[in-house]
Amino acid sequence: MTLVKRAAGTAGFTLLELIVVMAVLSIFLMITAVVSRDAIDMHGATLSRLRTERDAAVLMRQLESDIAQRVVRLDACLKLEKQTGNDRFTLLTQRQGYAVHGNTADRRVSLASYRIEHHSLERAASGYGFGSQAQRPAEAEGTLALARIPADGPLEPAANAFQVIAPGVLRLELSFVVREADKSVLRAVPPADQQQIQALIVTVAIVDAERSRKLTDDQFESIAAQFPDAADDVAPLVKWRDIAANLTRRLPRLPRGVLQQVRVYQGVFTLPTSKPLP
Repeated sequence: MTLVKRAAGTAGFTLLELIVVMAVLSIFLMITAVVSRDAIDMHGATLSRLRTERDAAVLMRQLESDIAQRVVRLDACLKLEKQTGNDRFTLLTQRQGYAVHGNTADRRVSLASYRIEHHSLERAASGYGFGSQAQRPAEAEGTLALARIPADGPLEPAANAFQVIAPGVLRLELSFVVREADKSVLRAVPPADQQQIQALIVTVAIVDAERSRKLTDDQFESIAAQFPDAADDVAPLVKWRDIAANLTRRLPRLPRGVLQQVRVYQGVFTLPTSKPLP
């Protein structure tokens, strides 16, 4: 049997060489970890943005549908509740699908209402029946089969009728395009004569519902308080978006990952002026 001896010049790695290799590997692993973490963060941020855009789109489509089919009558005005913080409103809409139990009115509409509760935008709808044609002397004004609507607008449905349509909504603010002296102006408060209102502007601040679960009620309210009420002659959109972009500076003690996902959206909805009931 022949034995092969290792040549004298083929010794293993020196200690210095091993240290250098380990250092290079450590740097490579650190770079890989940083890149992977950034990629994961970017992926998570993208998912949050997409979820927020989806929820905002749902609520805007719902608003558009209700307002576009609003019942136009002198005795069916909007119930507009302007207040410090979140606003709320109720209207009669021709959208179908909500039964009126025990009522045989030949014209049925829905009572739709919007509000912020439990950090979510909620909508309620219930059936509302108008009287027969004989009971309604004019399309603009007549009697109702179930109840007469109060002068300041319909009462909102019962609390158990509300359902969440957009979670994570921080603020809901109403503004109004109003016709005054042959020109259109922007107002923060609706005029006494609602026939002057040409369009309803709805501005919302919303955060990804998945990330907002990390917030306490006090933290949620702290974020919402950063967005001021509407003012005359300027819609909130631009100012609110600037505030949203600087929330991490305004609220340094709150989770940065949540604050960076706050988004602001605005919809302008023209109010129908004449649309007879079918």
